[in-house]
Amino acid sequence: MSNSKILFKISGSIAAYKSADVISKLVQAGHEVQAVVTNSALNFIGPATLEGLTGKPVMSDSFKEGRMMAHIDLVKWADLTILAPATATSINRLGYGLGEDLVSVLFLAHDWAKPYFVAPAMNTKMLSHPATREGLERLKKWGVCVLSPNDGTLACGDVGPGRMMEPADILAAIQPFLEKTIRPSVLLTAGGTKEPIDTARFISNMSSGKPAAAVAERFIQHNWEVTYLASKESVKPNGQNKSVEFSSSKNLQIELDKLLSENSFDAVIHLAAVSDFAPIHSNKMSKISSNQDTLILEMERTPKLVNAIREKCKNKNMRLIAFKFTATNNSATIKEKVKKLFQNSGADWIVQNDVSSRKDGVQSDFNLFDQNGEISSVNHATELGDLLENMLKKVIL
Repeated sequence: MSNSKILFKISGSIAAYKSADVISKLVQAGHEVQAVVTNSALNFIGPATLEGLTGKPVMSDSFKEGRMMAHIDLVKWADLTILAPATATSINRLGYGLGEDLVSVLFLAHDWAKPYFVAPAMNTKMLSHPATREGLERLKKWGVCVLSPNDGTLACGDVGPGRMMEPADILAAIQPFLEKTIRPSVLLTAGGTKEPIDTARFISNMSSGKPAAAVAERFIQHNWEVTYLASKESVKPNGQNKSVEFSSSKNLQIELDKLLSENSFDAVIHLAAVSDFAPIHSNKMSKISSNQDTLILEMERTPKLVNAIREKCKNKNMRLIAFKFTATNNSATIKEKVKKLFQNSGADWIVQNDVSSRKDGVQSDFNLFDQNGEISSVNHATELGDLLENMLKKVIL
């Protein structure tokens, strides 16, 4: 599963030390946290501490070079936002719609389909002031969840309400929302490899990546976290996804190994058309002369990348769907080839498609085999996407 992306905002209060504890626990639980602070917050907690806890640079200036659209990008990125501690100043800025810093600008751009939490921390008299009370009421009406402060001895020595909620209680309050935002993750490979002959020529195949893009779109539409590893020229899916490109089979192997080792994918769907052979001695430094009448290429077999996916995947419970492209209508031959791929790859399912079903550059007529030899058939790639998404959802979620 892919855990939640949390936008953690901090304003200037002595209670900021509690925020470090909350962030630490969230990161330990596997969540991704981005800290955003007001300038005054940096008087109470250092950027080095927050960067060490989150593994990300701390953000505070909405107009810093290269971050002009940060308020939009961060809102799109985050599954959940929390402002803790929330001072009287920050609460009133939010409550009156004043976008004077990145914390308040992000609030104005907030997507209200996503949860927003505020944990007040201030002196009792400041908390009871009509402006603060009105600000909090406005935030509640807009959909903000206010984590009520505790009673106790405050930093100023006064006794009463105003202590920021304890870290354990904050975590308990947001946990149900975190569980709702956890999404399954899938890696799809797509398109054909290009095996270089020289600096100007290569050997490739007819794969366009259209079926894989259609499949990926179904997963994106059903809120999966999709990583799309595809050739540069292949069709890309619509919708939010992490896109990574490859060129040759060797390059694909490098990118695939990196993704598998760094991510705990719930499923891998390997639809890329990997060249079976590549030139042994490709002339990568120059172009082969066109004056010669014949050209003899010596080729060598490329590794079967699908056979190593399960072994290299960080998540050993990952579900693997492999692809078998055939050139025969003989059902017995097809079943034998599928059986061999099951044995070599350890795949959970195999999608089989034949060259004869390619019409106007588009593949159709897909057969899905399980390990028992049972077959489910669909005509179009969009139907294949629905079939795979429904099937994986049942075994993963």
